[in-house]
Amino acid sequence: LGDVYKRQVATQIAQCSAVVEEYLPALNCGAVDVDSTLEAFNAALKDAGVEQIIAEMQSQIDAWLATK
Repeated sequence: LGDVYKRQVATQIAQCSAVVEEYLPALNCGAVDVDSTLEAFNAALKDAGVEQIIAEMQSQIDAWLATK
């Protein structure tokens, strides 16, 4: 995984990090309605490419396991 993984999805990682920085502080301290904000947070993560990150990580894990 490591650097190879990060290079494959670097843009998505940066975009998801920005989404986390936007939503997490308010969610952590309870300053917002959790249900609606969590829904928006998850949608923003999906738009930012979290599914591509997960798919790439799984692909690399599967490739590694195939060598074992």
